[in-house]
Amino acid sequence: MGSIQVYESNLEEVSLRENPPIMVLSEETPESVTFRFKGTRWAVATFIPGVVLLGLVTRLYLSAHSPSRLLVIVGMFGALLVYSSLYSLTADQWLVASGSRKTLKFHKKNLYGLVEWERPPQDFQGITVGRHLRSSNWQITLVCRDGLELYLGEHALGAFTLERALNLARKVSDRTGIMVKSPNPTP
Repeated sequence: MGSIQVYESNLEEVSLRENPPIMVLSEETPESVTFRFKGTRWAVATFIPGVVLLGLVTRLYLSAHSPSRLLVIVGMFGALLVYSSLYSLTADQWLVASGSRKTLKFHKKNLYGLVEWERPPQDFQGITVGRHLRSSNWQITLVCRDGLELYLGEHALGAFTLERALNLARKVSDRTGIMVKSPNPTP
């Protein structure tokens, strides 16, 4: 087995494109591992403040005691929070690393539609483990040859330790043959 390497990315490398949410380990068998996006907590955390802000805006608008520009800003923020919670509640996203088929199968369904694919290991540049955006948590990134990146972790923020992150990366690597790599070697 080759050596596993780890990297820490710089802020200069950050792009302004949408990053898919981190999928967390939800099921493990000897032949496969399944990662899922779990958005229920986020949905609840954004729905309650969103409804409160929309209620406050409605009350202030009806009482006509508040400047309308402030109401528009607060109302838009409340609407974004409610939208975010609806998006998270309707999102169904998972990734299965299959050892028997030696493939990765991805499924994503949300308010915008459905994306599904199954790819062989050759379609991936590798699996990187690193800290992104100066985070204290470690993240596992599956990097496709076409530039798509999928993020995995033990919880919604990644993994607490390098050892745990490497363990998750190895589970995917062992089942699919995708190499775990990055620029800086670990001891």
